[in-house]
Amino acid sequence: MKIFLNTSDINNPTIEITKTKDMKSNFTMLEATNKDEAVTSILNVLKENPLWLNKVNGSLLAILKALSEEEQAFLLEKQLDEHVIDLFVNMKQEYYNYKDNTQWNY
Repeated sequence: MKIFLNTSDINNPTIEITKTKDMKSNFTMLEATNKDEAVTSILNVLKENPLWLNKVNGSLLAILKALSEEEQAFLLEKQLDEHVIDLFVNMKQEYYNYKDNTQWNY
């Protein structure tokens, strides 16, 4: 999506919004069946930073976004299994929501 503010006419500024075909993401989230695989998948998502990640909430994610890759991996390894799995499930849910929405729109 491109948003352009046209201020060529100061008395009548306009906003132009156009959808572009690059809205569809080629990113594929990795599957996980245990904590180690979930950590790998979460780190991959954080590295790619797809658009749908903005809809995932949680204090753990907010902390992870502020850290470097090495610190992210360390923190995820030290977390309880339930916390990592909950974050993975939330990410996976938003991933599938985004995938379903974009599949039918393009």
